[in-house]
Amino acid sequence: MIRISRRIFVVMLHFITLSVAHHQDSLRRSAEDALEHTGGQARPGLCSYGQTTSCCLGWRNVNGICQPVCKKPCVNGKCVGPDKCLCSTGYKGPQCDEDVNECGFLERPCSQRCMNTHGSYRCYCEPGYTLSADGYTCTREAACFSLRCQFGCQMERGGAVRCLCPPGLHLAADNKTCEDVDECRRDVCPQRQTCRNTFGSFVCVCRDGYVMGTVQGSVQCRDKDECLTGSHRCSRHAQCVNTDGSYTCQCLEDYFGNGHTCWPRRAPQSKAAMYFSYKLSKRTKPIQPSS
Repeated sequence: MIRISRRIFVVMLHFITLSVAHHQDSLRRSAEDALEHTGGQARPGLCSYGQTTSCCLGWRNVNGICQPVCKKPCVNGKCVGPDKCLCSTGYKGPQCDEDVNECGFLERPCSQRCMNTHGSYRCYCEPGYTLSADGYTCTREAACFSLRCQFGCQMERGGAVRCLCPPGLHLAADNKTCEDVDECRRDVCPQRQTCRNTFGSFVCVCRDGYVMGTVQGSVQCRDKDECLTGSHRCSRHAQCVNTDGSYTCQCLEDYFGNGHTCWPRRAPQSKAAMYFSYKLSKRTKPIQPSS
């Protein structure tokens, strides 16, 4: 009995060893196949489920490549993981829609004056100084004192000196102070966006009827479905029909009106009812006011 038990034990141990080796070999082949399919490099967002591989949760297959999905668009950045945005320089926030005020840092980026702009900043100089070529430091210029420039000056060829205005500003009539340039006078924003002028710059925002979102992989202004969001002003007796950038209201079959206000349609009276109303109106005399 002891010899038989040992023999059975040896056979079982050999079977288990073969099974483990076979399983490890299968895993190795699956990994090699996955690397071969991805050109020898592991692709992010790719998960293995048994004998098959597909995009992980929070990723989607786009032309054979797993790309992360962000439910809310990354306005000034890109989606690098499930609901995770990588913001461009000058922006912050979960959706990269918050401007970074570089001028508020403890270590200010400018040697003298700093002006925050949308997504960036600009450096300026005190009167009597001129902005160096690096765009950050200011150097003392004796010739600038006499001009009393608002934002420093610059030396031109021939030794002439004139007041300098930063980009987005231009010299006023006194040739000393700087005025804002209204960039919105020109067509500077893409389709479906409108321009808002700021001091020294401008921003493009979505027009009414559009919201910022992801369209074909890029962040842009897309149509706002007022009928779906319930932000329309249609009557409760009307049907909302979404259009590009707007919507229309159509009264239901038993109502009439402009869609914003709908009145019920009255059922047509029979000839007998019309005759009865006519006779009743003849018998009823208006009350004469007493003198």
